[in-house]
Amino acid sequence: MLMDRLKQRRKAMNYTQEQLAELVNAKKTTISNYETGYSTPNNEMLSDLADVLHTTVDYLLGRSENPTSLDAIGDGTAAIPEFATRKDVRDFKTFLNQQEVMFDGVPLSAEDKARVLGYMEGMFWDAKKMNKRSKPSSES
Repeated sequence: MLMDRLKQRRKAMNYTQEQLAELVNAKKTTISNYETGYSTPNNEMLSDLADVLHTTVDYLLGRSENPTSLDAIGDGTAAIPEFATRKDVRDFKTFLNQQEVMFDGVPLSAEDKARVLGYMEGMFWDAKKMNKRSKPSSES
């Protein structure tokens, strides 16, 4: 499962094995080994791969059928802001995973949930950006 999904996400992001390897600080042969099932990534590498491929570890491992990526929520045009740190991205993933999207006690359809989460994504990144700007600088 991992090897297929890893290759699928890599191709969806238009990365070569070499490009993906560079983004996760690995060798091309390492990525090739993951995609052929010859070896498996450790937890840290799995997390890095999920971050770079804008998906979840659960999706890569086959525990989720939803490859929902951080930049594909809503209409698919949103992107992770340039100012976002890896911690910000992890915070955002945690934020999304904590959301139970319902209306009047009834769960929303996948399409409606994606739309609502898209709006929430925009609000989340706006709040992060304002927070980064409003931190007082240390003046002597």
